[in-house]
Amino acid sequence: MRTTPFRTRAQAMLGVLLAALPDDEGVRLVRTLRRDPQLAPLALNALAQSELLSPEGMIDAEHLLVLAENLLQLVELAGGSGGAEEALRAQGPEARAAIAAALDSAHPDRAGLEELRQLAARALRAPSARLGRAHKRRHPVGKNGRKRRR
Repeated sequence: MRTTPFRTRAQAMLGVLLAALPDDEGVRLVRTLRRDPQLAPLALNALAQSELLSPEGMIDAEHLLVLAENLLQLVELAGGSGGAEEALRAQGPEARAAIAAALDSAHPDRAGLEELRQLAARALRAPSARLGRAHKRRHPVGKNGRKRRR
């Protein structure tokens, strides 16, 4: 799983291990991988998909990892930049906020996130400098409730 360049393939491998190992060994393995810096996004996804982990059972950072993982897998499954751009456009206006949050996550696939940033900039027709920089815009509203001017 660590060496495959394909996130969807690694996700499938982890799913097979989860299902195939006897006596809840798979569940214990995947729960242990939840703390692994490289495999945590896959493990969290596997636990959530298997309904072994509810959204309430995740901390904010884990929600961001799952979001980033799902977007990276979406881009991978869309095959090529044209298909990925179309898939991102199909997500609608909510895609911009989701992508910005994913780009600010601690997801270990930095190259994949950079590809996502570039694809999203083209697909959503936003300047690439604005995507993934939500941490600098967290408080766009001043004390009086009005938007700050830049």
